[in-house]
Amino acid sequence: MMKPLLAGLCLGLVSQPALADEVWSTLVGDVVYESDTPEGWAVWSYEADSGPVKIYLKGLAGVYEGRGAYAGVWIAQDDPEIEMCDVAIRNPDTGASHYNWGRVDIVFTEPDFPGGWVALRGNCFNDPTDYLVGKPIVASE
Repeated sequence: MMKPLLAGLCLGLVSQPALADEVWSTLVGDVVYESDTPEGWAVWSYEADSGPVKIYLKGLAGVYEGRGAYAGVWIAQDDPEIEMCDVAIRNPDTGASHYNWGRVDIVFTEPDFPGGWVALRGNCFNDPTDYLVGKPIVASE
């Protein structure tokens, strides 16, 4: 009786993608799907030379099929070595104000989990001009 129950539980866990299990390889390092906010933002992160960078994508929270294009913002630690934005934005996780941020647009290259993506990133209110390609890291079977 315990074996079928345990097998069923394991199958249930395997069929549901876990947020932290979504990781993409990029030229700046691995990007991790951290969490979802109650307001519908997906929270991603990666580790930059100057510290962690958070990416907030509106409307992506809980979406694993039929993914398309999403817009959002990235927020990084304020750094006196670089030119900062004239206007600060509030970090949704901590409430802290940051002057090191910008816009980001992401388009998934495959609509369903796991899928790759291409991101365009800009500083502050500027149009996104830098691009980054994310390739999903999946466990080998």
